[in-house]
Amino acid sequence: MTLDEYKLLTGQTLDYTNEQWATVQNIAKIRLASLLCLDTFPALSSNNQDLALLLANFISATLKFQGSYDAISSKNVRNFTINFNNSATNAFSQIYPEYKDIIEKYSQCGIGIKVERSACHNCGYNYGILNI
Repeated sequence: MTLDEYKLLTGQTLDYTNEQWATVQNIAKIRLASLLCLDTFPALSSNNQDLALLLANFISATLKFQGSYDAISSKNVRNFTINFNNSATNAFSQIYPEYKDIIEKYSQCGIGIKVERSACHNCGYNYGILNI
């Protein structure tokens, strides 16, 4: 993905050299592949432009937290405190609501055989979904 393609997909401009951009992109691909439970990140092509969109926005979310690894904010609610960790580890959770369909399309986490059967109304028990 070029910087121009990144700008098209995110609306953001980055001021990186080609070498710096390659480094950022390679690190993001490794991290995103890990979060998707993939051995390697698939090559981007016209067949998986949605994956390029996911990668671009993952990079954008990761750069948002760049340099703030231990940034913690807190909020007091009545008599207890809630702490929020705003680190780069939250980049995936930042993009998940918007790109859930793409994440689920490419994710290999929890993959297995699903057997689904309908309820047996006359036999007194139900079959459910079995995840292996």
